[in-house]
Amino acid sequence: MIRTATMPLTDAELLQRLEQFTAAFRGDFRRADQARWAAVYLLGLLRAEQRKSIESLARTLSLPPQWGVKDIAQALQHFINQSPWDEQKIWNRYLTLAARELVPADGVFVVSELTFVKQGRHSVGVQRQFSSALGHKTNCQLAVALHAASPSSFVPLSLRLYLPRGWLQDTDRLDVAGVPAARRKPADKTTLALELLDQALAAGVSGRGVALVPSKGIGDDFARGVTERGLDFVREMPSELGASVEQGARLLQEELGLDHFEGRSWRGFHHHACLVILAHGFLERLGSL
Repeated sequence: MIRTATMPLTDAELLQRLEQFTAAFRGDFRRADQARWAAVYLLGLLRAEQRKSIESLARTLSLPPQWGVKDIAQALQHFINQSPWDEQKIWNRYLTLAARELVPADGVFVVSELTFVKQGRHSVGVQRQFSSALGHKTNCQLAVALHAASPSSFVPLSLRLYLPRGWLQDTDRLDVAGVPAARRKPADKTTLALELLDQALAAGVSGRGVALVPSKGIGDDFARGVTERGLDFVREMPSELGASVEQGARLLQEELGLDHFEGRSWRGFHHHACLVILAHGFLERLGSL
């Protein structure tokens, strides 16, 4: 369970706050009720005490009787894994909100690689590959993430799953995982990092420069792309930012459950990741109320 000094709220009160928060994204969902389910999912992420699988989230939640929901787990499974809302629209709206309310004036963009250790071979993007965070090869998914950090704050902005060559060459696996056609083209980690950076800049997010948590596959090409965008590339991660970033990533992956998604699809992975980042943003806003 996530606790803050400013959040001594009952579930009903917190759900009401979350519904107010997700109302800002209502126009970006296909249906109004999807914004309500986003609030429910966020409530589960904030309240569940252990692994934040959909089943454990559902066990944590108690919805108002007037909602008429008999099986919360089934409803959440559909919302995350099948419901066709576009997480990129939600992320774009969130980036605008972050630029206005969350990202500090003295912030620096930080690009990092995130590792999700997985068993089996069916989860989208999973295979035995080198993890920069672990320093060795393991069976995992890798994602490129963009954050804004300062000595006093950490604001995750967005992320995108990396698809290895073996996946891109296997049409059947791509079909089963529901990878959209636009994401079946080769895209290395540098390409993904610059794409995330461009989206943030287009939404008005600003930073004094761009720092990189060392990652295999993101190097000189990325540095050139940063300077071409008129930004300074920070070659040495400032020590005061390294500890802001490490702690923030731990909150995101462990306490808010970014690491805990158990589905296999592209849609489910990115829906979950988007809502975890929104949960972090909600906590940041709540702390300033």
